[in-house]
Amino acid sequence: MRILVTGHKGFIGGHIYDYLEKHGYEVYGYDVGDDLGDSKYDVIIHLAARGLIRLSIEYPYEYFNDNLALTLRFLEIARRNKAIFVFSTSGSVENPTNPYSLAKKHSEEWIRLYDKLYGMKSYILRFYNIYGENSRKGAVYLFTRAALKDEVATVYGNGSHIRDYVYVGDVVKVIKDIIDGRLNPGEYEAGTGMGTSVNDLIELIEEITGKKIKISYKDYILEEAEKLVAKNPIIKNPTPLKEGIKHVMTWILNNDC
Repeated sequence: MRILVTGHKGFIGGHIYDYLEKHGYEVYGYDVGDDLGDSKYDVIIHLAARGLIRLSIEYPYEYFNDNLALTLRFLEIARRNKAIFVFSTSGSVENPTNPYSLAKKHSEEWIRLYDKLYGMKSYILRFYNIYGENSRKGAVYLFTRAALKDEVATVYGNGSHIRDYVYVGDVVKVIKDIIDGRLNPGEYEAGTGMGTSVNDLIELIEEITGKKIKISYKDYILEEAEKLVAKNPIIKNPTPLKEGIKHVMTWILNNDC
């Protein structure tokens, strides 16, 4: 079985690629700008995309091109190869307020259309706030680093907004279940179903690190949902947030990140 992981140099894609390679799967990687060639694959795990929602406001065309258009490119490759197609989307598609979220929502619609027209085997995985080792962005990393390095952390809004924090190792397990045939094609929420406010996250990180975090509160740069939590999470027995934060703290300390 030949498996392609797009975005394999990124945070989530890197964890998936490394796991598959370590455990003997025939895995290949692609990132934006790479030469794809004419290789055929049995499974395409499509994670490559521009992230950072706030930047999509400044570069809407680039986000269309590297998100929606790139998704359609790999979806068509999967159709021609009769390959399984796995797509990572976002909880923010429920109410798109920016080009990033809109591109993800439109990508979902294209995948559903391809499934209907061509009988493809596709998986749409709605990711929530994924964190873990090797990530240098996101609330868990930024607040943990701020605590350990005595830096100022920025909170947009008043910190009451609630998110579903998911340890990256749990996402890898979902991908393995797909590859090994333990999960049927369909749409799934890769979340824990447990919501944590930003303020509560900060308190938890302060408890774990034993350090007080300096906070700078600022107005939202763009409209954000008050609550994004998986309603029907596919991840069972998720890694507790407290344990995941400890993993991140250890990684930061060991790598001087």
